[in-house]
Amino acid sequence: MPNKLVSAAARRISTYSKPSHWKIILRDRRGADSRPSNDHRHLHTAMEWLCRAQDVTGCGGVSAGYYFDRDWFGPYPETTGYIITTFLDYAKLTSDETYLERAVRMGDWEIDIQMDTGAVRGGVGVNDYPIVFNTGQVILGWSALYRRTKENRFLESAIKAADWLISIQDDDGKWSSHTYLGIPHAYHTRVAWPLLEMFALTDDDKYRIVAERNIDWALSNHVGNGWLMRMAFSDEETPLTHTIAYTLRGLLESSRHLGGEQKNRTLNLVTTAAENIMKRFELRKRNPYAMPEYLSARLNEKWKPDADYSCLTGNCQIAIIWLKLHRMTTDARFLNAALKILDQVKATQSLDSPNPGIRGGIAGSYPIWGGYVPYAYPNWPPKFFADAIMLQENIMQKLEAECE
Repeated sequence: MPNKLVSAAARRISTYSKPSHWKIILRDRRGADSRPSNDHRHLHTAMEWLCRAQDVTGCGGVSAGYYFDRDWFGPYPETTGYIITTFLDYAKLTSDETYLERAVRMGDWEIDIQMDTGAVRGGVGVNDYPIVFNTGQVILGWSALYRRTKENRFLESAIKAADWLISIQDDDGKWSSHTYLGIPHAYHTRVAWPLLEMFALTDDDKYRIVAERNIDWALSNHVGNGWLMRMAFSDEETPLTHTIAYTLRGLLESSRHLGGEQKNRTLNLVTTAAENIMKRFELRKRNPYAMPEYLSARLNEKWKPDADYSCLTGNCQIAIIWLKLHRMTTDARFLNAALKILDQVKATQSLDSPNPGIRGGIAGSYPIWGGYVPYAYPNWPPKFFADAIMLQENIMQKLEAECE
């Protein structure tokens, strides 16, 4: 039998051979109807999963995740970069300095593998090619570490990375080289955001100018109704909620540093898009009193569903956007929708699996065989899940205090 067929057969056997895998598959065939536990337990178990994902690599970086057919993957530079901020927030929340120490190890690993140009490497592991998006995500981690520790090495690496991004930007503000599939993406607004963070840290106008140029380019893709073209991984596909949320979060966070008409246009677009996603989510009900069905993993330009599964990463990211808009506007609809969608994600999280790759993790898709990272527990869903739960708890505590 050819080696490729042997390898494919072995992976298929691995996918279905473990009882812990079957338990998740059978649960999702029935429907994830378990009642969520308390938020503290869900959050702590997710953070424990992320700690295990870091420990299995032995280098300080965080494993790309646990895959049914291949076990744990190697460290992932892109997501390790933005997981740093989650560990810093959790360290502050719990006053547990071990999470700060882990975040520092992540940041130091990113420095160790940073390319001579300043760029961050693409893909899982240590590869010899740079990627724009990954570079922006690691800047977020380094800049957060610098703010927390005041260690100059983190700022120096962030500056090198930001300068590389400036050097390869197109004249109209997009990035079209060293990008995924070699094309520009609207979700590079999540690269503009860390450049604006660099402007805030250094007061160097060049970072602001480049970031604002990218925001203008992204806004030029607006076709009405809060929709932006080029939010997907490729121009041929309907975007995932994951990349839609990347785009909107980049715009929302960037708006804090913008002014005038650009700020207004950015916030209006994010609000319109978030409202349309919220309406689409709330309409997925069997009756007016029921919990909405899971949000479709893909939405088209009319905000209509275009997939028969849900992207749990995107759900967590959208919850964060709704929560942040609630905090900005006090619009209770955003808070209500965020609480519902996070309860759905909690229902998919196994809190007691004997398999350490599953326990506390958040799958790529619901059901587990859905089209986005199927049969796997990547590291980025629990990162955004933890961020959303911490933000939700902060908002709820303030609301409760106001009611006393």
